[in-house]
Amino acid sequence: METDGEEKKKLWQKWQFWVGIVVLLASMGAGWIASIGFYSLFPGSMPASLREKGTENTQVIRSMQRTKEVSLLRLGVTGIISKENKSHFFNMEIPGTERARFIQYTFDAKLGFEGKDVVIKKTDGNTFDVTIPEFKFIGYDHPEYRVIVEQNGMLSFGTQQIDSLDMVNNILTDKAKKEYVDSNRDILEEQAKSFYTSIVQSVSPDTKLNFTFQQAEGD
Repeated sequence: METDGEEKKKLWQKWQFWVGIVVLLASMGAGWIASIGFYSLFPGSMPASLREKGTENTQVIRSMQRTKEVSLLRLGVTGIISKENKSHFFNMEIPGTERARFIQYTFDAKLGFEGKDVVIKKTDGNTFDVTIPEFKFIGYDHPEYRVIVEQNGMLSFGTQQIDSLDMVNNILTDKAKKEYVDSNRDILEEQAKSFYTSIVQSVSPDTKLNFTFQQAEGD
């Protein structure tokens, strides 16, 4: 039979055991909460085990600007651009030194005009004169580029390398942008008329609009 002292001793040991468990769990919980708070303030310091596996995305918005450009036409453009380099000796091409690269590209070109530059004046009755500013190349979406052919001659090690980025940058020159606009001017004018007419006549069906289209000097 256990004495009163032995029974009190066992109860004391059990009490110490459970108190230790509670303290341990409390300290672990506090440490976890503190770490979550720290990583929420400094997410870059979060260890890999706490990040979503295979996912890491960092974005910074540097600036924001409101625009009032009106996009009237979207062109799906596909083409191939090529470039060739050769080595020369006293203005004579050296056989076997040629380098050539062909890049296929696709993008959606957007054509339109600057909406804030449109001038609308009332003439008489329900008639208004609408002056549309010069059409322009607004921008492009969904660009894709890939090298489809690359040729290097046996002696091309001494020939200047072809820079793909430089080739891509030469696709949308000012001249090319102007050609996109000029070749689609009739469609752009019809789209501009339709755009403003549908807006005005939805409010006042009897209103008449007369359109004038500005063009760059020399066109």
